[in-house]
Amino acid sequence: MAYSVSELVQNLNNAIRLSSSLSRIEIEGEIVGYNGPNRNGHIYFDLKDEKANIKCMMFASKCTYEYKQIIREGAHVTLYGSLNYHQQFGLSFVFERVSESGEGARMRALLELRKELEELGMFDEMYKKYIPRFPRTIGVITSLTGAAVGDVVTNAKKNDPYIQIIVAPALMEGDGAAESVASAIAAMDELSPDVILLTRGGGSKDSLWTFNERIVAQAVFDCSTPIVSAIGHDRDRSLTDDIADHYESTPTGAALFLTEQNKDLLSFLEDAPEVLTDLMERNIKDKRAALKEYYSAVRYSSPENRLDRRKKDLEKYRMSLANSMRQSLAGRKNALERYSASVPHLMDLSVKRASGKLDNYIGKLEGLSPVGRLKSGFSYASDESGRNIRSVSGVRPGDSINIRVLDGEIHSTVTGTDSL
Repeated sequence: MAYSVSELVQNLNNAIRLSSSLSRIEIEGEIVGYNGPNRNGHIYFDLKDEKANIKCMMFASKCTYEYKQIIREGAHVTLYGSLNYHQQFGLSFVFERVSESGEGARMRALLELRKELEELGMFDEMYKKYIPRFPRTIGVITSLTGAAVGDVVTNAKKNDPYIQIIVAPALMEGDGAAESVASAIAAMDELSPDVILLTRGGGSKDSLWTFNERIVAQAVFDCSTPIVSAIGHDRDRSLTDDIADHYESTPTGAALFLTEQNKDLLSFLEDAPEVLTDLMERNIKDKRAALKEYYSAVRYSSPENRLDRRKKDLEKYRMSLANSMRQSLAGRKNALERYSASVPHLMDLSVKRASGKLDNYIGKLEGLSPVGRLKSGFSYASDESGRNIRSVSGVRPGDSINIRVLDGEIHSTVTGTDSL
């Protein structure tokens, strides 16, 4: 008897419900093709792994807020449900519960840890320690079986053959790796190298996860010695890389970074003898030239040279003074001769001028002299006491007066006065 399609589908679903490996099971994979709930609130997407994929759905009645936060494109999840073969849509996995699993859950935990450490300030630049420019000792924490230790030693010694490297072996991955790395950091910090290099080569995310563990991040932050982190490659950035005082993408890059200044210093020191010799020769040449100048200056300023110069100067001054005196005497002589020739004429002229002035003064004096007035017919009257009588009010009738004339005095008595 032939089955109808619907009967076959029904029988297939019955078989699925009866099978413990197809019903009420968990499946794990990555969500792809998810565009959010449809208009009815149902959720549809494909779940895939490396080899296969299957359609999945969840009814709106089962989809809680928590589940919606977990379900997103690319998330790694674990679904709990059963296979179902729908008459129109075919085979699908109908799930009732969902939880993060595998890589998805771990990445979410990493983001939460990063956020927590950021809030604690463990990524702040203010806590970054100074990396010494010329380290003499590098403490390397890595696995002795990996390639990183060889890369570090080779490249560090290439730049600085004298660099001291202390290696503290530690597990880089697997069980107990985080504790091993944290313990190695603490032990190396006790040895007090100039700088610590925490490094390993590249690998999968699982193999590098040790450096995302909290215990390792805390050990790096608490270390008092500056730490350079070089874990994996550029794509493998870890919490340790961000907390460390400096980050390099590879072990080789870290070794070169730490010893580059040493290389330049050694190169300078190798050239130093030649440079110093050149500098010394230049200095000696300059000093000799300066000494020659000083010697010339000293000779010029010696008492003998100074006395000689003073003698020469004195001789010049003597000759100059003699010439000046001769010229001055000659000038004075010529002037005296000129004055001698002109003295008689000047004396006559001066006498004439003086005689004229004298005559003028005599004339004026004679005009002012009482005797001159008497010669002109004037006379002077005075009382008995000799006082000059200037007015009729100065005498009274009967007073005796004296009248001075040119050749003597007239004694008379006042008989009367008339006013003009």
